[in-house]
Amino acid sequence: MSVPEFHPIKILDVDVCRPMNDVPMFDAATDQRYGGVFCLIRRQGRPVTIMEFDFDEDVLTTFELRRRISENQAVQDSTFQHDAPLPRKDGPFASVVIATRDRAESLARCLDSLLLQTYQPFEIVVVDNAPSSSQTADLIARRYGGARAVRYVREDVPGLGRAHNAGLANLSSELALFTDDDVVVDPNWVAAMAANFDRDGRVGCVTGLILPAELDTRAQFWTERHGGFGKGFARKVFDLAGNRPAGSLFPFTAGQFGSGANMAFRTEALRQIGGFDSALGAGTLARGGDDLASFYAVVQAGFQLVYDPRALLWHHHRRGEDGMRRQAFGYGMGLGAYLTKVVIDEPAAALRLARAMPAGIAHMAGPTSPKNLRLPGDYPSNLVWRERLGIAAGVPGYLRSRYAAARSPSSGIAPSANGHEVAFKGGSTAMRPSVPILVYHSIDTSCAAPYRRWMMLPDEFERHMQVLAEGGFRPVTISALATIFREKRPLPPRTVCITFDDGLQDFLIGAMPILERHGFAATLYVVSGLVGKTSQWLASSGEGDRPMLGWGDLRALACEGIEIGAHTVSHPQLDILSASDAAREIHDSKLALEHGLKRPVHSFAYPHGYSSRTTRALVRGAGFTSACRVRHAMTTTTEDPYTLSRIVMTSEIGPAELRRMLTQPVLPVAPPADRLVASGWRMVRRFQHMAHAGS
Repeated sequence: MSVPEFHPIKILDVDVCRPMNDVPMFDAATDQRYGGVFCLIRRQGRPVTIMEFDFDEDVLTTFELRRRISENQAVQDSTFQHDAPLPRKDGPFASVVIATRDRAESLARCLDSLLLQTYQPFEIVVVDNAPSSSQTADLIARRYGGARAVRYVREDVPGLGRAHNAGLANLSSELALFTDDDVVVDPNWVAAMAANFDRDGRVGCVTGLILPAELDTRAQFWTERHGGFGKGFARKVFDLAGNRPAGSLFPFTAGQFGSGANMAFRTEALRQIGGFDSALGAGTLARGGDDLASFYAVVQAGFQLVYDPRALLWHHHRRGEDGMRRQAFGYGMGLGAYLTKVVIDEPAAALRLARAMPAGIAHMAGPTSPKNLRLPGDYPSNLVWRERLGIAAGVPGYLRSRYAAARSPSSGIAPSANGHEVAFKGGSTAMRPSVPILVYHSIDTSCAAPYRRWMMLPDEFERHMQVLAEGGFRPVTISALATIFREKRPLPPRTVCITFDDGLQDFLIGAMPILERHGFAATLYVVSGLVGKTSQWLASSGEGDRPMLGWGDLRALACEGIEIGAHTVSHPQLDILSASDAAREIHDSKLALEHGLKRPVHSFAYPHGYSSRTTRALVRGAGFTSACRVRHAMTTTTEDPYTLSRIVMTSEIGPAELRRMLTQPVLPVAPPADRLVASGWRMVRRFQHMAHAGS
């Protein structure tokens, strides 16, 4: 039996409310002649229907195209459909996560389309999953380095579910959107997604329409027919209440909800269900199913899932037929793996799934089922059977993948870029957003040589602030950060804290003008007993005469929005003092500052960065709501608020190194509060203190 010749199909995107042009059916650049048309019809931007027809002439004229459109019933009916305007700037902040691996060219195409979005408050997080080269990182640095909206994250353990979790851990936005690197998104894609999330939090997930970017090969045509052209052109709502579809397959047939290449979640809802299963997805032994499992979990958790065809993107299907057998098998494995996960996680669901089995078999194998009716006549039967075999293989595949995920080196805490990490526990995840807290000391033009490391020139400090500004970072005070952590509020994207220790007078001239120019908030920790005097504790560094800020200066800075915090009375090493002496240093510094500033003081910083359980208890007892230490690490929402980790900024850290710290996984995240080495060093310092006091 001969296979009919395949002719490439021309993809068109036309709006009946906008001018149309003649369409050439021959591509001179590729010497390719089209034999048919796949045309998306819109009305005022809204997708209405797909019109497909054979066409063997050289030019599809505007007249012929309009004639065919006018005869389409769906187009006629759309005349009476009206949608509310999509949001542009007044919607919630959204983050778009793209997982990729070694496909820089298609990734660039996707990113370019995302940067043309009509919706403004959003960012892009690119997750480079187990790359074999630096091509993706190089692309981001070279082509998108100046784009504040694009961030790079690397996840070295393969697996789409794990990559998505790495992206999720690196965002603090209200909405989390996910797509693939082989798509081109519609300019209104983010806006259409955001428009569906209601204020009362009922909607947990939104999916959208996926159409083929090209149908130049038979393999692409087969793929499109196998998956259909999206889920229709009517908005749909799914839930366990009044929006429950008829039939026993709901909600197990999660494929009816949408696809992982076009999905968005309310971040809180996604974290509530545990994120994505790291044992599922492309790149794992299960090969897929991560999107299906998340759709199912969102609906089962009581949220609504919405399908909106306005959230449109164009997918580049696989061009060659060589890998289609593997692709079909992978589709089946993903489905089988997802259903296996459901039974393992919810044993009670096994009975409901068994009752739905006959309907599921009819859906998969029935000759009149919608799934099989849309397959073209020349669709290879071996691909159908490969998919069915894949479903069976998905059961052991998921079990093996789940076991591998639990034993992965990344199980536990896996640091990722931009100061976030993911805690993997079997197939679930726990996210801990983290924040860099930078600590500076002196911003001046000269100092004694031993102190040079701690002093930055104003130009050096300016370059640091430029790194923050160009990276889109949002500085907040320590008290503001502590409030966010304490009240479990959503952490604004790219939050950072800028702090200064000691209260040196050069802050007023060297740092404040630069902070004001950038509009940056900061926290200044002051040694209360030396206000208006000199930095006596720096005598050993040749800087004992460095002037300190006076009370008038501090009150003026507080009025300008600089948070003033306490840094003890005399700048001792608190953790080696007696409990009574440490209590006086802590308590009296708070009283003195509040008396001099005529306002409450909530934040504390340990001199030299040293603290102990005793000193932390004393700080808490004195009424402070937070305290900072020095530890070259990011702080997190789960860190003790009285041991917030800070990163010391010295004159040796240039702008390139700071940028690397903030955008690449080079720093640890929230280490334990007190380690054995710290306790040992405390004993050495306490012995030295006693020896000095006795001499």
